[in-house]
Amino acid sequence: MDEYLKVEKKYINAVVTFMNEMNINKLYIKGLEQWSEDIEAQNATEFISKLWIGQWISIQEVKELVKLTLRNAVWCKLELGNQFFVHFGYDYYMYIGTSHECSNAFKKVVLTGLHVEMVDSPYL
Repeated sequence: MDEYLKVEKKYINAVVTFMNEMNINKLYIKGLEQWSEDIEAQNATEFISKLWIGQWISIQEVKELVKLTLRNAVWCKLELGNQFFVHFGYDYYMYIGTSHECSNAFKKVVLTGLHVEMVDSPYL
């Protein structure tokens, strides 16, 4: 479990790293699916009950929502117009898209040991 939590934190930090380089402090919930038993198991019922599609959320809320998505309690798509997105696929695939090159964020995430490559999100 400790290893999982370390990797989970790297994924969450990757999102924040790219948001910081883009000077973004909130994202829009473009898609949200919930699985009540899994949400209850994560003690996240109150947090999730305050979220809906079309809502803007803070970085702190983004971090919590990414964590719950990685734990398969929810699925979401987070976006900021055509400037930024975070999409999730199967098998812990996470797609981060930006409107301009974020070479510093890219390098920082690579240094964490996460596998990073330049691809288009299949969820656009």
